[in-house]
Amino acid sequence: MIRHIALLTLALVPLAGCDGETPPPTDAGPGQLDAGTQDAGPPPFAPDSFCPGAPGCAAGEGGTFEVGAARASITPTIDERTDVMTLDVNGNGTFDTGDEFADRDGEPGFQGVWIAGFGNARPASDAHDDVHATAVALRNADTTIVLVALDVIGWFRPDMERIRELVADLAIDHVAISSTHVHQNRDTIGIWGISADRSGRSEAYNEHVRQQAARAIRDAVAALRPAHVQYADVDLRTIEGGPARLVGDLRDPIILDPFIRLMRFVDASDDSTIATVVNFAAHPEYLGSRNTRISGDVGHFLRAGIEAGVPAPDGAATEGVGGITLWMNGAVGGQIGPNQLDVRRWDGTPVVQRDDVWEFTRTVGEQLAYHCLRALGPDGGSVTDETAALGYRTRSFFVPVQNTRFHLAIVLGLFDREGHNWDPRRALIPDENQPDLLTEVTVIDVGRATMITAPGELEPELFHGGYDGAYTPPTAMIVDPANPNPPALDRAPAPPYLRDLARSDATQVWLLGMTNDYLGYLMGEYNYVLSSSAPYFDEADGDHYEETNSVGVDGWPTIRRELEALLTWSAE
Repeated sequence: MIRHIALLTLALVPLAGCDGETPPPTDAGPGQLDAGTQDAGPPPFAPDSFCPGAPGCAAGEGGTFEVGAARASITPTIDERTDVMTLDVNGNGTFDTGDEFADRDGEPGFQGVWIAGFGNARPASDAHDDVHATAVALRNADTTIVLVALDVIGWFRPDMERIRELVADLAIDHVAISSTHVHQNRDTIGIWGISADRSGRSEAYNEHVRQQAARAIRDAVAALRPAHVQYADVDLRTIEGGPARLVGDLRDPIILDPFIRLMRFVDASDDSTIATVVNFAAHPEYLGSRNTRISGDVGHFLRAGIEAGVPAPDGAATEGVGGITLWMNGAVGGQIGPNQLDVRRWDGTPVVQRDDVWEFTRTVGEQLAYHCLRALGPDGGSVTDETAALGYRTRSFFVPVQNTRFHLAIVLGLFDREGHNWDPRRALIPDENQPDLLTEVTVIDVGRATMITAPGELEPELFHGGYDGAYTPPTAMIVDPANPNPPALDRAPAPPYLRDLARSDATQVWLLGMTNDYLGYLMGEYNYVLSSSAPYFDEADGDHYEETNSVGVDGWPTIRRELEALLTWSAE
């Protein structure tokens, strides 16, 4: 099983706040009551902000529907002043015993560009392709929404707020910022440095990402022009070989989101493509853990294929649609990604990851692009509307951090974000004195589509169910009979699921994972099992790695309650 987060394994001790300041022991915030008002009962649920219907944002339709798109490079600098590994004895892509590096920056020690994902000490050697901040701006009447995707493993809410501040003068109603969760770019979170107690995060690089994201947003807003919108879908269960040709699962229950959802925005004057927005769920780790080249991974080949075209099964060229493609990842919890795949070229020849990881990744990305282009083509069953009503509602709230490894990452500064509602002058005591994190969820409406954000890696079954096997590939069993600690399917949540709570006239429901925050894995209570000896530090038997990299057992229930309330809330 892939390990893509590593943290300290230290004993809990009294620790000071990472910024040297002492926040108040109680920190009331959005949706919270302070101690003096507890007797008043909980306030009625309300979003922090919403459009249309709010003051200054009366309408989300009835004007001219406009779209603009832009991208900016966030590729890290790797040049003659960058420390790089020069000898990798065992060829594992990791700087470990016996390996050597070139000290080019004059600073003591190996100050590498540390790649996020899998484990520690993976230094970048160069860039295979550019990674990007991509923005698509949408406007109708009084409502302006911008969708942003960053080619990073994750993006904390405080960094997201700084991007929003950089574009506050543009009068955008909501900016939704998603990470593609790529495992082949520099660490933006802080836990993939040279060792588990050394941050891999570079403030200079994160600031570069913030500035470039703001630039892409500005350019997208400046490019707004009248547009039409085309909606299309791909069901991977219907392709030859099924989902196993392109994406798989490792955690019981084996349940995927097999749908690729597409919106293509075209210039109203000539039908040329402005942007294509793609929602597909997969860990971008097809290049594997030994790769040391910066890359957008499978997302690079997917986006390039949609824009410029790809080979078709008959050997002919399938034309691309042009424009800018933005990929927003989906429900990837449970190790949804390049697992147990049967990847084949169009002629049926197998492509094995360990034999040629670049050909493997290219084949998957280009075939994904082909299926998208076919769905957008004249015989793909798509629907085009001349306009699209826009709307959003968003809510911020506190999530308890029960994971003791995450406690350490917060107070030791590996995570560059504030903990709330705890007293750092006292010992960290789970369930007694532990930090909360301020996070956010959003529901966005774009014409026929509703988008639901999740601030982490959500398990697909929590989005759309599937405990009956409807989303289990025919080549897999929903639960491995040899699993020593299997999920209790008799306790699995019943409908309605998140998808079911979307507005009734939505013909597409999207799940935008790792959007507006990054909190690790989000799992249901029915299949949440911790080690009895060292919870969060050790894994329980069976498929329970994800628990060690989640905020805690109450994380998803807290987020789910807020999302359910947000989905059912109405301004009317």
